[in-house]
Amino acid sequence: MAMDDGGARADDGMEGYELELDGGALVPGVDYEAEWLRARAAACKLNAALGRLGIARERLRAQAGWAGDGSGVVHVSLDTGTATDLARLLELMPGNGSAA
Repeated sequence: MAMDDGGARADDGMEGYELELDGGALVPGVDYEAEWLRARAAACKLNAALGRLGIARERLRAQAGWAGDGSGVVHVSLDTGTATDLARLLELMPGNGSAA
């Protein structure tokens, strides 16, 4: 089922991942759901895109969360080698200079 937060599907780029509503303490009266859904869609897209680049899922995880004000955030966790490889890849992109 497509969501209004960008058309992500529950399984887009997230096979094998347990999605958690993880972000911080809940403040009464703050609507976390809409922002979390947007963050979840972004995390799914990021996981799928990085997977297409050949980055193994066990080496990287993007997960939805929220900030204290209720805004959505995406937490990215990766090992040191993957972080180094990803930095090199981003440096090679047009407009980002040359790799160090």
